[in-house]
Amino acid sequence: MTKQEMLDFVQAAVKAAGTRDAIAVLTESRNASVRFGQNRITQNLDVFKRELQLTVGDGEKQATITSQRIDIHALPGIASEARGLLETSAPYPEYMSPVQEGQVYPVIEEAWDEFSSKCPSTPRMEAVGKAIDTAEKNGLQTAGICWMLNNKTALATSTGNLAAHRSTSAGFSFTMDKGLASSYKTLSGTAWSELSINEAVASVVEQTRLNENAVEVEPGDYKIILEPEATWNLLMFLPWIMDARTADEGTSVFSGMEGKKMAGEGFNLSSSLLGGRPGNSFNEEGLPAEDVVWFEKGVLKKLPCDRFTAEKTGRAPLFIPETIDMDGGEGTIEDLIAGVDKGILIRRFWYIRFVDQKTLKLTGMTRDGVFLVENGKIVKPLKDFRWNWRPLELFSNMLRIGTPERKGAGMIPPVVIGEQHYPFTD
Repeated sequence: MTKQEMLDFVQAAVKAAGTRDAIAVLTESRNASVRFGQNRITQNLDVFKRELQLTVGDGEKQATITSQRIDIHALPGIASEARGLLETSAPYPEYMSPVQEGQVYPVIEEAWDEFSSKCPSTPRMEAVGKAIDTAEKNGLQTAGICWMLNNKTALATSTGNLAAHRSTSAGFSFTMDKGLASSYKTLSGTAWSELSINEAVASVVEQTRLNENAVEVEPGDYKIILEPEATWNLLMFLPWIMDARTADEGTSVFSGMEGKKMAGEGFNLSSSLLGGRPGNSFNEEGLPAEDVVWFEKGVLKKLPCDRFTAEKTGRAPLFIPETIDMDGGEGTIEDLIAGVDKGILIRRFWYIRFVDQKTLKLTGMTRDGVFLVENGKIVKPLKDFRWNWRPLELFSNMLRIGTPERKGAGMIPPVVIGEQHYPFTD
């Protein structure tokens, strides 16, 4: 559907609702992906989905219905179902009417790439073929996923707000292994053209070879060098629990910490709508997105806050617009390694779980490449190990921060952490 067709449809849905309050959200998405494992393609998907979410309310109760009957003639029936659910709903003590009229929504054209939006199969198949052929030539096994997707969203509220946003994404994530030795790379971007496939495949082959014949880590003090993927693996838990309500309830690490220092001077975390990963224009309530600084020089500046909590506490309502960036400095991972006298290089983590959510203590394992660094050089591979760390404490002890790369939800740098004592399970 075109932008105008989607906007017309959500306006018609709100009109059909026939209730005091109504919000209509129409989404359209296409997700084309190729999965592969053991040097062969195992799945090729191209899924298209279009769905309407209609929320109705009377000032005390609300109800939501979703439907894939995207037909103007189906709207009366969908609205009737929604009103029927509303009649049987219990009063909702946190009821909020739709956002007031006159909202201004940012236009983020940078989130859309025309070529990637068409989800062509040839580039994806060529990328997977490159990985498989290279793995076979080098006596390795490879597995992963290659994708392109597009999303379109249109929203209308009974208070007169109207908005639309569209985005694309492309990515290639894969491992290669030979026995116990393995390596991993994930590439992502708004456009397929941002992905350096050949370079990534070559580097993973080299890293897998470097990872053969790993030895145990000797007890002692080591600086920790995190590649951007590993930095993101630790950082990604912050958005999960950065929430004003749970902080006010005293159940998170952020309780009572707004305006206070929680990490080192070099720790800056923000959401930028026009950053390395463009953000969303609005959320499903119709609240406009904005650029936000969450941490500045280690100080917690703001927390995401739902509209009910915002009204109750006097905060501004805020949400993370699907992008979160950690400020970096200068230097590649190789540059960072060159400055370390004795350290452990970590490519990424997995099996990460909370040990204590209130203190943000995590546990997990290393994976796909751990190396001993001495006098600025990689000396030998190390066996994977378990760790128990509090990311904010690690980010309070950063010695150097490199150039950010697009990882996960945004731009994430490699970092060097000051000495930690192995084993890291205290």
